[in-house]
Amino acid sequence: MHTSSSAPFTARSSKISLPPVSILGGAKPVAAVAYPKTKTEIAEGPTAKHILVGLDDQGKPHASWFGEEDGDAAAVAADLMDMAIIDIANEELTAIASKLPRGKLFESGKAFVPFVKRTVYDQLATYFDEEFVASTAARVEAAQAAAAEGYAKASKGEVPPRQPEDWSKILVGDLVLAEDAPSEGWFEAEVIEQAANEQFRLKWRDWPDLPNFIRGITDIALLHPKHVAA
Repeated sequence: MHTSSSAPFTARSSKISLPPVSILGGAKPVAAVAYPKTKTEIAEGPTAKHILVGLDDQGKPHASWFGEEDGDAAAVAADLMDMAIIDIANEELTAIASKLPRGKLFESGKAFVPFVKRTVYDQLATYFDEEFVASTAARVEAAQAAAAEGYAKASKGEVPPRQPEDWSKILVGDLVLAEDAPSEGWFEAEVIEQAANEQFRLKWRDWPDLPNFIRGITDIALLHPKHVAA
């Protein structure tokens, strides 16, 4: 009589290794190694060819650079914004442009030209012609006089406060929006003083008895141009 063994069946512990072949029978493909691109293969960014520079109505300096492909559009923006456009034609201008932010063109024809230090503006001002210097000074003086007159009339209730359409044009007497606390929303406030470092002293329009306060330009919002103050 056949007697089955009581010893359990032990499976082979060795694993079967398959040869490195593909399902098509060819050799297993070797993974491609990605090598870093050489300097000649890396596309270079635009080079600064023009500088747009000028003063806003408050007398604050602005400047930025544009590439060669944006030259014509930057010239149009300069005319619309009463700014000068300078072609970068020497080492001094190249060095100045390297420290400036790159400008941005808008569909309206105008451009984004950020604030710059007065020392940078003074360096660029040596390239202005006399006509541009005179027209800029006259424009700034007229704008500041109009703002002072408008503030005087607004403070007497003769005319409503002006509502600026651009942060660079905020003047004393303008109506803007500010927060008292982030959780409480935005409220209308009047600009009563322009302080240093893009700071403004404000007062609440509907709560004139509350203390005046200071907000930076990045903490101020603008009303829609069609907004009608109640």
